[in-house]
Amino acid sequence: MIDTPTLLIPIDVSTSEDPPQTLVDLLEPLHIVVLGYYPVPNQTAPKHLQAAHEDEAKAAMEPVVRRFVEQGADVESVLVFTRDHITSIDRVANEHDCDAVLIPGSTEVTKLRNILVSLNDEESVFRILSVVGVLLKETDPSVTLHHPESIKNESAMSELMLRGATDWLSEQGLKRNRITWRNPTAETQPPDLVTLADEHEFIIMGEEKPSLAERVLGELPERIHDRTGRAVLVVRREH
Repeated sequence: MIDTPTLLIPIDVSTSEDPPQTLVDLLEPLHIVVLGYYPVPNQTAPKHLQAAHEDEAKAAMEPVVRRFVEQGADVESVLVFTRDHITSIDRVANEHDCDAVLIPGSTEVTKLRNILVSLNDEESVFRILSVVGVLLKETDPSVTLHHPESIKNESAMSELMLRGATDWLSEQGLKRNRITWRNPTAETQPPDLVTLADEHEFIIMGEEKPSLAERVLGELPERIHDRTGRAVLVVRREH
């Protein structure tokens, strides 16, 4: 259980990245850590690049921080110049005890109607659901729950997981008519999750692998992001 989840939002401050207002509205209940990272070429010393571009980087990060502050969010910011932004994301996430990391989306969504929640990490189901409960307490989107374990060999693991998650969210105050779920088969599960993601405006899922490169920017979140352009919020395992 997480009372007030902390979310890390990495922003490439060498480009113009700005989350849509719909995401700012949705994420406002969380404690936000905005990580502005400036990529450093291998042949360049980070200190030299920082000396030349620090003011520019701060100016690029400031509007993002301000939008969350104006929305009423609890926000802090970190700026790094780095050759390896994945390592920097991992380090800052650990330093600030972040419960989740956002892979920012590239598409503007004017209204969030449907959120896909993948309960892919069984070790962190209640951590994932805690984040969902906080985000949807004061907002209107409906939720599609997904569990990747197929029902086979007379096992009802998926159905038990999905029914239990529905009951838990209902106990937290989310109306049952806002929650739906589908059961994949062994044959359809991999493409089904990506297809489901394409039908939703925002995706929440758990870590997939111990490696940060795999779990945050790895195969499945990357496939979802690349295909849909949607933002993906990855809930980290307890560290």
